[in-house]
Amino acid sequence: MPPSKRSLHQRNQATDRRNATKRELEPLRSLWDLIAVELDRQIYMQSTNQSRVAELLDCDRSLVTRILSGSRRLSPEHAAKLDEAWNLRGLLHHLVAHALGQPEDEWLSSLAAYEASATRQRTWDTGFIPGVCQTPDYARAVLDNAYQAGLIVDVDEALTRRMKRQAAVWERPDPPLVSIVLSWTVLASPTKDLRTMRAQLAHLLELSERPGVSVRVVGRHHALHLGHDGAFKILTVGSDVAFAEAPGMLGTMVLDPARVERYARRLERIHDLAWPVDTSREAILKAMEDYA
Repeated sequence: MPPSKRSLHQRNQATDRRNATKRELEPLRSLWDLIAVELDRQIYMQSTNQSRVAELLDCDRSLVTRILSGSRRLSPEHAAKLDEAWNLRGLLHHLVAHALGQPEDEWLSSLAAYEASATRQRTWDTGFIPGVCQTPDYARAVLDNAYQAGLIVDVDEALTRRMKRQAAVWERPDPPLVSIVLSWTVLASPTKDLRTMRAQLAHLLELSERPGVSVRVVGRHHALHLGHDGAFKILTVGSDVAFAEAPGMLGTMVLDPARVERYARRLERIHDLAWPVDTSREAILKAMEDYA
């Protein structure tokens, strides 16, 4: 963006924020607050301002201001208009749909909405096969452990939601590019039923054969590295956002470009450590033999 254009945009943004009702948004707690933050981010990414958004939505600018401040909610109709105008592949519509149908403190809804719209997914995992790649039996084993620890209250409901997340990614007419890097510890951490683990690894290999999908493994021989900081993923929806996992099956959605860039740099370093695709495939096949 040219400096003069950026300066004008920043002045408009500052004016818009001063006019908004002051309330500290809590995107980690409320999905509606996350929608407000994402809308503000998209206004910046599109090099526009609240007045132009109001013209696009055929509404008063004060409504846009209230949505950004969290005092009003973005309607499904307005979300659809913005998605179409900004080529967001349904992102705002997905976020609003999840917000209308789920508890406001349900962080997983925001992740599912970004996954359903992303053109690219890049994942690093240290403990489990990523949720988007899990078989129903493997997912149930993971969720059963969470239930036993008191982290979830309904395994069947959680499993249904996980499978819906997968369908929103893999059953799209234009599925995203998917890059998965796993620590060797994932392959060495079987479920109690070894047949479940073997079937899960076979499913992972099947997914890796799809166009645009790659699965790589970081071997045991590597010493401490940046990946030990924890699992995370980067989703591309126009621009990149990051999702960092946390203890207790929780997570944090990261929208700030500077922070997302730090995750991207970590992922590049982890990629440098990973085996090539063919070698990784051999490692997965070897693990399957161990669980026969």
